[in-house]
Parts: sequence; structure tokens; C-alpha cells
Amino acid sequence: MIELQELFSIEYGHDLELNKIKKSTNSSDSVNYVSRTAKNNGVSAKVQEIVNLAPLEAGLITVSLGGSVLEAFLQDKPFYTGYHIYCLTPKIAMSDAQKLFYCTCIRANKYKYSYGRQANRTLKYLLVPSLDEMPNWVSDNGLNSFLGAEKSKISASHISIPYFEKTTELKNIFDLRNGISSTGLKEYDVFHSKRIPYIRPAKTQMRTLRSFISIDNIEMKNIYPPNTLFVSTNGEGSHTYSYVSTSKFVANSDVTILLPKNKNMPIEVKLFYSRCITANRYLFSYGRKPKGDKLKAIKPGLIIPCSVASSEATSILKNLAEVVVHLPTADSATIAAFFKWVTQSVSMSSQKVDSNQGDAVIGDLPPPPPEINFVY
Repeated sequence: MIELQELFSIEYGHDLELNKIKKSTNSSDSVNYVSRTAKNNGVSAKVQEIVNLAPLEAGLITVSLGGSVLEAFLQDKPFYTGYHIYCLTPKIAMSDAQKLFYCTCIRANKYKYSYGRQANRTLKYLLVPSLDEMPNWVSDNGLNSFLGAEKSKISASHISIPYFEKTTELKNIFDLRNGISSTGLKEYDVFHSKRIPYIRPAKTQMRTLRSFISIDNIEMKNIYPPNTLFVSTNGEGSHTYSYVSTSKFVANSDVTILLPKNKNMPIEVKLFYSRCITANRYLFSYGRKPKGDKLKAIKPGLIIPCSVASSEATSILKNLAEVVVHLPTADSATIAAFFKWVTQSVSMSSQKVDSNQGDAVIGDLPPPPPEINFVY
């Protein structure tokens, strides 16, 4: 790990006030205005080019120092910036994929800047992987960063996701282990080669990092490898969220680790199960905790994927579930009808579970509106 300033030149942007710039109505000659928003790649407006002030060049990384602190984006077009935006210029040649990787590394430090803290003095000292430490998949993914998602990146012939005719309890698929208590552990805020991440329950995977602890003080059986499935088992706002780890870690006592009985379970299947587990959050409202036998008894549940317009997507999703909801179009009327039906379906399923009548099945759901179709 090295400091961010070893990889990038870090300088303030233009510090322009949006209300003093003329906004552009012509997209062909407009310039992006990057502010501290977390949306739209940081671009909050299109403005006219300012006389005697050249926009910054495309290919730089912008980082918000306040507001949506540490939101980092790779800018694909020339741009101006508002207040409290750092612009990062690589000191050595980097691909777009590598820059996007460092954007993710920067965002992973957001938890350090809660309660109004700003990053203007400390950003350059953030520790990130060196280019030599960067995972191979960053360069091997083969994705064009700015093409979007017009076409599916996979086809039905390449998908490897389990098909379920029936649901089963987690204990039949995984061995469950509890994390360890923090009592007696010395925790650190900074990573070191002799330390390992210590994770906690959280609503997002980025926030599961609680601290770092010394490897020397931990039994090897409590250290789990990358691509390990785990689930939060406590916390009103974070219980039942499930993730697949990206590095070695130790879990605290409010996290349960799920080890597949099938030792060769691929990562995409683990990711699938993580979404199935998270979908059961509604079972643990009102202070109920998904611990022990309650967690073991979670079932992947009634999964109904949804496709829009694409027959190829429908074909892929049929590998995932016995029925697919297909929306012929994505117009406002169809989307409104779809979400109304989803709300009714969730309400019905919850009532059945709460009254101990068992799990919902397809036949229990309210009939779909004419705007959507079931594909069996």
C-alpha cells in the first residue's frame, strides 16, 4: 500500500460558482460542470465555455472533499469544477480501468469522513494499492468504461446460476460460523502488512470495514479468504445484508460466515445466494435478529426476476427461476403498474409468513396487470 500522492498529482479544480456561469442549452458545445454531488458521475450541469478559462482535460479523476465526501469519478469529457473538488492527474500512464479501480479505493475510505469531516488536508495521505498490487482482473475485464449497458455482457449459454424448483434452508447448503468478539482485541485505523480487516454489520459492503487487527493475535480458523460469503446478523439498519468478501478478513460477533458444503461453488453462485439472503430482511423487523437457527432456516425464497423488452434477458433469467416477469416496454404507465403489483405481492407474502402459513408460491400472488406478462 502506498499514499495516493505517490500515484497522482493532486490539485484543486476551478472553484467556480454555478450561479455565475451561463448554462448551456446546446449539448454540442457545452462543458460539464462537476460539483460535490454523488450522482451522474459528479456532473450537475452543462455550461457554456468561459472566455480565457480552459476546461480541464478528460481522463482526470475528480474527488469531492465535502458534501458527498470522497465521491470519486473518472471524467470522460473536458470539465469545469465547483468548490472543494480535487483533480487527480496520474503521474504515470494508467488505463481507464486502472483509474476506475482507484476511484473505488478512494470511495472505500468514506467511512473516515462522517459527521461533517472534510478530506481537503488528508486525501493525499490515503493508502491505496500500488500498481504492482492491483488485482489482475482490473486489466483483464475487457470492458469499455463508457459504453454503458446497451447489450448484455453474458449470454444464456455462458451463465452458471443454479435453477430452483424448490427452496431449501441455508443449513442444507452452507456450514455457518460466527465471528469473534472484539473484547480484548486491539484495533487499528490504518492498514499494515501484519494487520487484517475486521468487519462488522453494515447496509453497504463499503461500510463493513470496522478496523484492522493484528494477524498475530488471531487463530487461523477465524481468518477467511477472499470470495467468502457472510451475512450481518445484528443492527436495525444493517441486519441480514449479505456480501461476498473481496479480501481476507476476520468477522466480528455480529457477522456470520457461510461456508459452502460444495467446496467448488463458483463466485457467481455465492453472489446469487447473497441476494437471496438479503431478500429475507423483511422476516426480521421489529428487533428480530437473523441469528442461530433463524438464520439457518432462511430459504432462498420465491424469486421472480424481471426483464424489460429484451427476449435474450428473459431467456437468461429463466435459468434463475421458474417464472419471469416480462415488461414489453419501460414507459411510465408500465413501470407504475409493475411497482404497484410488486407492492401488493410483498404485502401478501409478508402476511402469509407472519401468520405462519408457510412460504409464498406463485399461485398466491395477486394476478399481474395487463401491462406485464408472466413467462413460464
